[in-house]
Amino acid sequence: MRVLHVNTHMNIGGIGQYIVSLAKALKQKRVECLVASSGGELLPELVRLDVRHIRLDMKTKFEFGPKVFRAASQLARIIKDKKIDLVHAHTRVSQVASYLASRRTGTPYIATCHGYFNAKLSRRLFDTWGEKVVAISEAVRNHLEKDFNVKPERIEVIYNGIDLIRFSNTYSPDQITRARRSLGIQRGNVIGTMGRLSSVKGQKFLIEAMKEVVSKSKDARCLIIGSGREEAALKELAKSLGLEGHVIFTGAAYMDIPLYLACMDIFVLPSIEEGLGLALLEAMSLGRPCVASATGGIRDIVNDGVNGILTPVGDSVQIANAVLKILGDKDLAKNMSKKAIDFVKGRFSIEAMADNMINLYERVIRAEH
Repeated sequence: MRVLHVNTHMNIGGIGQYIVSLAKALKQKRVECLVASSGGELLPELVRLDVRHIRLDMKTKFEFGPKVFRAASQLARIIKDKKIDLVHAHTRVSQVASYLASRRTGTPYIATCHGYFNAKLSRRLFDTWGEKVVAISEAVRNHLEKDFNVKPERIEVIYNGIDLIRFSNTYSPDQITRARRSLGIQRGNVIGTMGRLSSVKGQKFLIEAMKEVVSKSKDARCLIIGSGREEAALKELAKSLGLEGHVIFTGAAYMDIPLYLACMDIFVLPSIEEGLGLALLEAMSLGRPCVASATGGIRDIVNDGVNGILTPVGDSVQIANAVLKILGDKDLAKNMSKKAIDFVKGRFSIEAMADNMINLYERVIRAEH
């Protein structure tokens, strides 16, 4: 089976990392994957995995613009030349291009809905979800049914999987100490987050919460992994709150992500909206006690008070309270850590995700013949 994954770009972020992890797991199960995108920071990972990448210029937010229609024509040629059995798209722009290419070639096509889309009229009228659409959580399934009238039988809930080998608690105290020092952290607790620096990810609420955390624990540091358009604004916010030396931005750091997560005493995901929360699962797999917004698919992951703490969306005060509660109760932190690891291992392995995806691919391909 030969599958073509189509995405707007392959920069570091949830969708790009999803494609890399899925391609790796599928390859181990003898499914050949190709990736078409505008390129990005994750291309070396595809090279390392021996997954072929085909550059396709469709980095645009205008889903019915000329770039998308040109990309659709190129995709149709790729599908024919590479004898693709199924196309799998991951963003709205790539969905439109893949839908058009699928119609031209007769090759079956599916999409993954990784989060929430604005229910624009064009999106409701022009259905590009494919023969099947993968929802990464029950919350996303509900969004597809309610906001886009996608019939339930077209939706498959397949949770994101975690590479449990890569994100395992195998770092020694010395390794973590050295990594912290490389980031300029000599002592104190580390509270961190990871994701693209975007307003929807809510990093500003964590920075605001750090004002209270630092007042109670003056050596505490906030580690922010990721890059994006909000970086300058977030740095200015930290400065305005007198936290300039307490908030550390790593930028994009794909290869160092597991180690940087292991450097954290607490992981915080303060998102306004979240389809599931891949970074949250990765932190939990490493045994980090977690604080997260009670929104979207996060509620499928965090059992409040058991394997993490849920806080209201946008509530910096409650984030600070939750962080201080965990810092002040070592037994609570230890119990949450164990429950988090057990939960992720039991439900979110990349192998289970790949098996479910192969099953879906096979059913879609059979239905076309």
